[in-house]
Amino acid sequence: MKYITIFCLFFSFSSFSQVKKYDLAIKNVKIFDVKTGVVGPDQVILIKKGIIEDIVRNTNKFAAEKTIDAKGKLVTPSFIDAHIHPTDVFGDYDKAPEYLVKDSLNIYRQHLTDAYLPYGITTVMMMGQPEKWLIPILGWSINPRPNHINIYTAGAAIISKEDRPTYIGHVVVDSPLAAKKKIEAYYQLGIRHIKLYWRLRDPEFKIAFKTADSLGMRVYGHIDQNVMTMDHTLDIGLKNYEHLVTIAYSVIKEKKDWDSFNQEFTANYGEVKTQSDILKMFLEMFRYIDEHKKAEINILIDKLASRNATFSTSINILAELFQSGSPGDSVSLVRQQNRTKENFETFMKYVRQMQEKGIKLRIGTDMAKGGKSLQAEQLLLFKTGFSISSILQICTINGAQALGIDSKVGIIEKGSRADLLIWHRSPFDSANNFLSDKIIIKDGVVYEPTIN
Repeated sequence: MKYITIFCLFFSFSSFSQVKKYDLAIKNVKIFDVKTGVVGPDQVILIKKGIIEDIVRNTNKFAAEKTIDAKGKLVTPSFIDAHIHPTDVFGDYDKAPEYLVKDSLNIYRQHLTDAYLPYGITTVMMMGQPEKWLIPILGWSINPRPNHINIYTAGAAIISKEDRPTYIGHVVVDSPLAAKKKIEAYYQLGIRHIKLYWRLRDPEFKIAFKTADSLGMRVYGHIDQNVMTMDHTLDIGLKNYEHLVTIAYSVIKEKKDWDSFNQEFTANYGEVKTQSDILKMFLEMFRYIDEHKKAEINILIDKLASRNATFSTSINILAELFQSGSPGDSVSLVRQQNRTKENFETFMKYVRQMQEKGIKLRIGTDMAKGGKSLQAEQLLLFKTGFSISSILQICTINGAQALGIDSKVGIIEKGSRADLLIWHRSPFDSANNFLSDKIIIKDGVVYEPTIN
């Protein structure tokens, strides 16, 4: 009997010693399921080495180095910004450094992180940056850190040779063969995403897309200025598009329409002189389309939906055009701002239509202050009629799927990266809670911001 008791005690201690110990456990969490759009009952998320190893019914029967009691709070995947430019963060096209100096790489990486991670964005996609920055950026990509954002890059935006000046974030290919070699060179560097810019003509576009597609790379297109149209690029095989507003250039095509539109724009805004004028012109196109080309835009939206197209959003940069007024503005400027606001509302009506047709949207802020811009976009989408669930999907799984990384991020399930947000106040209670504080977990580690 004595030996049996000793054996049982030994067995119980041995079994306890074999209980798996996790690095982090988050209990009493209500998980947002990005696939169904539904918030589930209280559960426990068990994390080890930055990966979600299990999700179980709410229980205290686990062992962990650290435990967070969420007390019934909402937990979602962290956010993904699927269209950024480091040139916006490190300066601009005129002031950005030619090289990322080796001695300052940690400063640059932290500066980039501070623009996104404190706002819950743990993964970003660089849709164009100087080629001279590629080596350090690729180094950041293959060496992730819990206190820094995850980075993917498409290299430089690819354009055809032409007489006009190029930007530092573009790379010129002067023939279809050069386009093919550029894609292959990027692949050899480890790049798996490619951006084809609107200044890439048909011969180079076709071979670039075909080469990238054959290598299993993800291809994204910024299509406007009528160099290529979305109809044509859909037929080539492209399905991932940058910036919702660019659809206008694939609706207004005929010279007579352009002549009529330009006359109308000049009468209301004057000549195009600045970048803001160009953005106002984009929005004015939607007024013209709504008045004259409804059938055409509906046909294009249906075609995009039937080909499973996706779009990055980039809507806050447009909303800012009419949000900067002051009491001392002239009558003509106030009139222009009001017209721009009306045009934005018309544009967002079509954005909502695209979403309802099944076109997947993904957050792509395309601005220097990416974190604050993402919050603004969340509120703009809500005001347009998007549900809280759909907004969270746009910020998480939709971007991950378009980037081909949805097995790692943008979702909360066994085997995915432990990049999570614990919300102090749920956006399901009020959309203004998109601005509320959150516990940010990156690679299974609670993030401690370095800025306010």
